[in-house]
Amino acid sequence: MSSTSPLPLLIDCDPGIDDALALLLAAGSPALDIRAVTCVAGNRPVEQTSLNARRVLDLAGADAVPVHAGCARPLTQAEPRSNLVHGADGLGGVALPLRGAVAAGHAIDVLVELLLAAAPGTLRLVALGPLTNLACAELRSPGLLRRAAQIDVMGGAAFCPGNVNPHAEFNFYADPLAAQIVLSAGAQLQLFGLDVTEQARMSDDWIASLAALPGPAAAAAQAMLRAYSGVDPLLHDVCPVAAVFAPELFDSAAHRVAVEWRDREREGRLLVDDAAAAAGDSAIARIVTRANTPALLDTVAQALRRLGA
Repeated sequence: MSSTSPLPLLIDCDPGIDDALALLLAAGSPALDIRAVTCVAGNRPVEQTSLNARRVLDLAGADAVPVHAGCARPLTQAEPRSNLVHGADGLGGVALPLRGAVAAGHAIDVLVELLLAAAPGTLRLVALGPLTNLACAELRSPGLLRRAAQIDVMGGAAFCPGNVNPHAEFNFYADPLAAQIVLSAGAQLQLFGLDVTEQARMSDDWIASLAALPGPAAAAAQAMLRAYSGVDPLLHDVCPVAAVFAPELFDSAAHRVAVEWRDREREGRLLVDDAAAAAGDSAIARIVTRANTPALLDTVAQALRRLGA
């Protein structure tokens, strides 16, 4: 990748404070060219997550990036499995102005259209929320996800306990069948689960240091992170975005994986190796297990500084 040819990127997300920071990181990184942002129900209902994504991109000056709302509930549930970790508005009560509008067109249609229009292996796809939109796009157009250069997923807990219950991380728990469909689609996959995101820990001093950065994006990021850090001081969704242009910050290894979606008690559990093979429909994915946290935090701060320049 040359400095004059930013990598084309699709982001599927459910903002969420950590999603918001991931969007700011992407918008502030000259190595990336965000083609579209699609939203799903997750941290909050999809009507809220799509508006939040629009607000964050407007804050970053990325007004030209379209935001599309997608699936309002998981594949096998009547209602979304949302939470209030990020506050009722999903952004910790930090009011961001809404200058643009959520674009017409359902997220599923947009994902299908953009991936089919691009040459295979040219679009990178980052998924930061429940995988409902991606799974539906794959069901709509079988083989679609294999056209992505790579799919970087924030989800799962391979070698550590979950954060919803002992078995599951929130994104995979929110739509376990969708997660299994995506993992078994034959795409190039890299999973950023709790195994690595629990290392991406913010300190109070680092959050305070953002006050020295110029511009409204850094100020808003600091306010959101102060609201969030007391509950979950981890930058989950920053990790897969950073890995797109700074893969040296992470270590990973290939494993055979599947997601439990039939067993109600363990639904959303990421199954690895022998357990995955026994479950059937297993696939190969790279599981990320180490992050260079100081360099990652510095990367985020540099992106915020660029946005304020």
